[in-house]
Amino acid sequence: MLREPRIKFCGVTHPADVDMCIGAGAWAIGAVMTPHGPRALGADAARVLMREVPQGTERVGVFVQPTADAVARAVDACGLTRIQVHGVDDPRPLAAAAGVPVTVAIALEDEASIARADGADCDLVLFDAAVPGAHGGTGVRADWGLLERRRPARPFALAGGLTADVVGDAVRRLRPFVLDVSSGVEGAVAGRKDPVRVRAFAQAVRAAAMEEAA
Repeated sequence: MLREPRIKFCGVTHPADVDMCIGAGAWAIGAVMTPHGPRALGADAARVLMREVPQGTERVGVFVQPTADAVARAVDACGLTRIQVHGVDDPRPLAAAAGVPVTVAIALEDEASIARADGADCDLVLFDAAVPGAHGGTGVRADWGLLERRRPARPFALAGGLTADVVGDAVRRLRPFVLDVSSGVEGAVAGRKDPVRVRAFAQAVRAAAMEEAA
């Protein structure tokens, strides 16, 4: 039986958007906490945002090539329950500094990417689209065919070009453990989540999971 995938709403920038994501059944709220892209938050803004995330929902700090000290400070200041790191070959020093589970993001370039994910020393791997010079939030769809041809040996999170229109197909074809969505539930402003898109995304995930379980 297919278990309904968990949903992580990532790149959240405004405290007012947290409630709508929680109402849609968010497993996690993610905030970009390094200076990367239009959704990046400063330390004060990140603290304010994460205060709105209730107990029982994962508070995820997203980092690009961070130092161990930066991660440790963010975990302490924001009450993070998980970190997600991009551009990191060995996450073990960061995991030791953070003291919380670590998700490692891997650009889905080829079958070697899946082999790296299978061997990664972390709590969870996240496959995202391979976009030169970018680390997520691009709206570009990952190469699902690679994951179909070589099924990962471990549960994984999927990001990259997910929207309400395509996420049901992702659930049926790939059966990811977590679905990670950012730009796919936004309107014209990067980082501001649209309530209609958020609800539609969550409904599409549930419908696909119920269809597969029937």
